[in-house]
Amino acid sequence: METNKKILTAIDFDEQSLIAFKYAKYFAELLNYELVVMTVVEESSFFAKLMSSDDMVIKINKEAESKLKEIAGSSDKINIITRVEHGKAHEKIISVADEILPAFIFMGKSELPKYKRPFIGSNSLHVMLESNYPVITICGNYDFETYRNEHKEILVPLDFDFETSEQVTAGIEFAKIFNTGLRLLTIQREGDKGEEMKLLSDLGKTRDAVEAAGIKCEQELIYEEKRPVADVITEKAMEYKAAMIVIMTRKEKRISDFVLGSNARDIINNSDVPVLSVQPWDVKSGNKLFSFLYDPLNVY
Repeated sequence: METNKKILTAIDFDEQSLIAFKYAKYFAELLNYELVVMTVVEESSFFAKLMSSDDMVIKINKEAESKLKEIAGSSDKINIITRVEHGKAHEKIISVADEILPAFIFMGKSELPKYKRPFIGSNSLHVMLESNYPVITICGNYDFETYRNEHKEILVPLDFDFETSEQVTAGIEFAKIFNTGLRLLTIQREGDKGEEMKLLSDLGKTRDAVEAAGIKCEQELIYEEKRPVADVITEKAMEYKAAMIVIMTRKEKRISDFVLGSNARDIINNSDVPVLSVQPWDVKSGNKLFSFLYDPLNVY
């Protein structure tokens, strides 16, 4: 099943979701995709009893729709659609995604100083792990104009202890979409010269395959024994002015179970540039977004 040329973003009217909307609109205009902007009116049991009349529901819908249209505005480049849903936020976002088949979903998370940032919000986490579509999370209030003008490269941090095919494929696909290059980054935490040579070999094979796909590719191996992996990756993303970091969720023993490792979670929480989270997909059917299965290290 193919995705449509649509981008979905959800707004709850807090600052971070509005920042995420800026990025979603920018990417939609860059790609000439339709932008679907939604908000979800969550109805607690108390709220439902208090506001149960049809007239009140209509009034709430009108106010939400009016505010949503005001924020979404218009564009002379793309079509922008707004919609108001009722229910649990993550369930409705996933439901709308299954209806419109977006290329990807933009989600914002609550903005706090880095040392106070909480774990990923439950709605973002649910959407990332339960939807069938790649999710791009936005955290922080990095100057948007600087991002748009200077950040071009896509950063793909690789952990060769896990399968990396889908992650690299996602990087290749987005590099093609945005007509930019990839930077492969691996962090060596321990080991001798033999381990270093193995990692360099894996990096080289992956780089060769990326370049064979027509994408300019740089590679870097960093030895870092003590500092958190997520800190190194997010700092490198800013140093190289990455447009996006591509990470991957991990599959548990049961095929339906996906988890977000601590490194992935911390990258999302701490990154000042968008983070694309990719799920492993079934080898036979392929992912709904990506057009080919990339397997440089003969995982399959």
